[in-house]
Amino acid sequence: MATERSRDRIQSIERGVEVLRAFGERDATLSVAEIATRVNLSRPVVRRILLTFEHLGYAVAQSGQWRLTPRILELGAGYFQRSSLPEVAYPYMADVVETTGETCSAGVLDGTEVIHVARVEDRRPLPDAIRIGTRLPAHATAVGKVLLADLAERDLKRYLKKARLEQHTPHTITDPEVLGERLTLVRERGYDVSMEELHPGQVAVAVPIVVDGRAVGGLTASSTTVRESESSLRETVMPVLQRAAEGIAGAYRNANPQIFRSR
Repeated sequence: MATERSRDRIQSIERGVEVLRAFGERDATLSVAEIATRVNLSRPVVRRILLTFEHLGYAVAQSGQWRLTPRILELGAGYFQRSSLPEVAYPYMADVVETTGETCSAGVLDGTEVIHVARVEDRRPLPDAIRIGTRLPAHATAVGKVLLADLAERDLKRYLKKARLEQHTPHTITDPEVLGERLTLVRERGYDVSMEELHPGQVAVAVPIVVDGRAVGGLTASSTTVRESESSLRETVMPVLQRAAEGIAGAYRNANPQIFRSR
């Protein structure tokens, strides 16, 4: 039996969002057939959705290939308002990059993945560099683990039961029990260091951005094994991240009094 909430959902909007999400970071253009396969919808349905987006100015077709237009950024503009986490975080992230020489990103947890919502690059770009909006597996990233460690016990148990802990490198944690033990350690020490768990040669350290006792996001600095070791990330970069996270937390709280009311 459908729940009241599920009955209230508009299926056509859900399908439209699925089509938009089919355009991944490495796929700027797609055919109707390719999109239909990715979202498991019929070609006629996908074509009607794309024609609707074209009418609204969000998509355009050329030689049988569809791509999104810059106008699609309107849909995310509300999130990046002056009081949003990314806008508040940018000045502090720039300081992290200037102090450490490493790339700094902010991410939020969405199900079993982390969405990167802000990023400040060092002059030496990383291989396989991510972009704003990129989704990465939480279990294989430092920022993901600091956010998972902040979950309530019930939610964490649900995650460990539900998540597909795929192996990306020989260092990726794929055992739920081992991951649970790692998250306990992360919770105790307040940070995580990831050594080549997602990509070979890439390392990262992350801390939570905590407001009123809960993590509203995570802050991470990324590098390579050529530039940083586990000890240098922990001893040199991590304290800089912690100070920045504290500054972001205070600024974010002050920018959103309607959410974080004084107690």
